[in-house]
Amino acid sequence: MSDTVKASSVTLDILERIAFSSGAYGVTEIARFAGVAKSAAHKHLMTLVQHGFVVQDPLTQRYRLGPKAWLLSRNAPDLDDIATVAEPIMIEARNALGLAVVLSIPIPESAFVLTALPSTHSIEIGVRTGSQLSLHASAQGKIFLAFGDELQRRAIDLLPMPKITRSTQTDREALRREIAQVVRDGYASAPEQSLLGVNALAGPVFNYQQRLIAAVGLIGSVQHIEHPPKAELVSALLGLSRKLSAAFGCDIPPHLPRRDKDET
Repeated sequence: MSDTVKASSVTLDILERIAFSSGAYGVTEIARFAGVAKSAAHKHLMTLVQHGFVVQDPLTQRYRLGPKAWLLSRNAPDLDDIATVAEPIMIEARNALGLAVVLSIPIPESAFVLTALPSTHSIEIGVRTGSQLSLHASAQGKIFLAFGDELQRRAIDLLPMPKITRSTQTDREALRREIAQVVRDGYASAPEQSLLGVNALAGPVFNYQQRLIAAVGLIGSVQHIEHPPKAELVSALLGLSRKLSAAFGCDIPPHLPRRDKDET
């Protein structure tokens, strides 16, 4: 990675952290999470301030989102509708299963977490809204590789496949075989492939055009989501996929096998 690309990446990381924060940040905090010196963090912040993406409170000296970020958000695709429609159904599933429930949308080279509900267990396992999940090492990423448009399906040919844990799949041909199985089964799993001790199941969400618009995932410890997963949990996930797809106008989702019982 060139110095210019690395600097741009740090600037965007800082902007993303401020954007998904509930409050404002000081330069010391920003330097700490960005992994750079305070002087470097200040330079990145000044770039964002000069372009209007971030503003500094003159009283507290802390940084928050600026007007340019708001203008960009107005021109972005309306994702509120997806989250608003999906959330009541996700809450119902979370309360029934006790597992974290996550909804992601496809972006280049990753699955973007649009909304996430924590589990009901005393030890919480989940992902943060705004996170980006690797396509090859996450259940939701595999859903996009399996059911996405032609460009998404072909991404496997050029996809970076770093080894995140000892269980991460890094063999391209093996991943192709796994994706073919995902198409047949209607769901994907990623046991300990992004984080040791954690497993996830995911299913597709289609709209009225039978086009993939999102992936819904269940996340938990390997104690709660075994590998291979129990039939009743798979049934619950497929039921959740069908229910969400129906909410977006897809009464008969393609590629989703019918189960005798839907748990959600």
